[in-house]
Amino acid sequence: MVFPKTRLKSMEKNGKKFNVYLVEFENAVFGFFFEEENWKIGTLAIATPKTNLTVASSTVILGYKNANLTRILAEHLASKFRKIAFSSVFIYLENDIHTSKILLELAKSIEV
Repeated sequence: MVFPKTRLKSMEKNGKKFNVYLVEFENAVFGFFFEEENWKIGTLAIATPKTNLTVASSTVILGYKNANLTRILAEHLASKFRKIAFSSVFIYLENDIHTSKILLELAKSIEV
């Protein structure tokens, strides 16, 4: 039995630590984005990658706080890994452009 690959990547900016815990399955990837050491589920989104037969799509399935950021992160993971992607974002500030940029930078730094 092969277990899913997991990774934890962190980035510190402006005195705060931001993390992504990634769980990669054969056909899907889960990205849990959170601030400091708050291992909590936040707003949850799902995205499918673009294929020859389908267009990319995404939707928020739980929560409302930072919904746009959560969808963007799910879409990014789906595109990068070419798999179904789930993202969960738990951060304290809502719609904070600086935090959003940091989490996007963190997502871009993940290696496939």
